[in-house]
Amino acid sequence: LQAGLELEPRLQIALDVVEGIRYLHSQGLVHRDIKLKNVLLDKKNRAKITDLGFCKPEAMMSGSIVGTPIHMAPELFTGKYDNSVDVYAFGILFWYICSGHVKLPEAFERCASKDHLWNNVRRGVRPERLAVFDEECWQLMEACWDGDSSQRPLLGIVQPLLRGIMDRLCGAGPAGKDHGKILDDST
Repeated sequence: LQAGLELEPRLQIALDVVEGIRYLHSQGLVHRDIKLKNVLLDKKNRAKITDLGFCKPEAMMSGSIVGTPIHMAPELFTGKYDNSVDVYAFGILFWYICSGHVKLPEAFERCASKDHLWNNVRRGVRPERLAVFDEECWQLMEACWDGDSSQRPLLGIVQPLLRGIMDRLCGAGPAGKDHGKILDDST
């Protein structure tokens, strides 16, 4: 992002991350630390998820509070969570991808400590909408970082939505073509 990538490669990065998270989830794993720093790009700007240090089988997660505070879903603080914490973290990551910079959201920049930040997240504070955000991108961010984990979209729905956004904004083809079939994929 610091290299000033255009919108299309940034949206492709988002798609690559969703595909990577879906793969982890299909293997029964939850990453628990999805963030920019843990996404590496190859020479073609294709993204790969790294740092699997907090990655655990979903069945073995028990009360451990791990991750990067800004990207942590509120339920992580309770110790009772599932793979939807990665969807939440993707929503925050997508904010950075769409903003095109790595500057902290204002709502989090004002926090004096991790505890202050965590309290704000638990109270529902989320990154602000920037003028550069497309409406559909903003709606996807908001859906992903919903405070109620049961209301977050499944990644099998996020992926075709991202493809449709990319098609519409970058002219990659007719928006929505054949995407309806994928919406039934719930992983």
